Amino acid sequence: MRATYVAAGITLFNLAEGGTTTYAALPSSSPPVPDRPLPLPGANVDAAIAKSPKLLLVSYPSNDTSSGYSVDETVNNFLRIRAAAQSSGVSVIILSTQPLSLPRAQLDLLPQIDARLAAAVAPCFVPVREALSAPDGTLAAQYDSGDHLHPNDAGHAVIASMVRSVIDSGQCVRVRP
Repeated sequence: MRATYVAAGITLFNLAEGGTTTYAALPSSSPPVPDRPLPLPGANVDAAIAKSPKLLLVSYPSNDTSSGYSVDETVNNFLRIRAAAQSSGVSVIILSTQPLSLPRAQLDLLPQIDARLAAAVAPCFVPVREALSAPDGTLAAQYDSGDHLHPNDAGHAVIASMVRSVIDSGQCVRVRP
């Protein structure tokens, strides 16, 4: 992504913190939720907004579901992150969940999260889970880094290509001069 857009004078920042959930990205002013993590001041939507971006990419592939959070709380958190960014004039693109090895009951929640987010934010939604999935909903072998959880370089190339397509469509943000 960086190589693609640097030539156009675009700077990318990565505020991701491995292992976090959507709660980490909520605004710092969010009221605490019992038994849920607090927002991370250096990696939440407020930290992103402080960098004065034109576009925020939001991706929380599976940690909410792996942690046992409901579809409602995951979707609501994504939408709260999006609303905070948009209220500051920042465009937002949301990436779908990603396939991985989970018990079937949890794996079945991922398409529900994606469907609700796609309906709420289309055309600014990137459905990477479907592109990376094996027929059983787990991460396809050709995109598996070996841990059945994280995409390999080929998987990341698929994700980057899909994100570039959404950005370059101009429907969510205008990044070309």
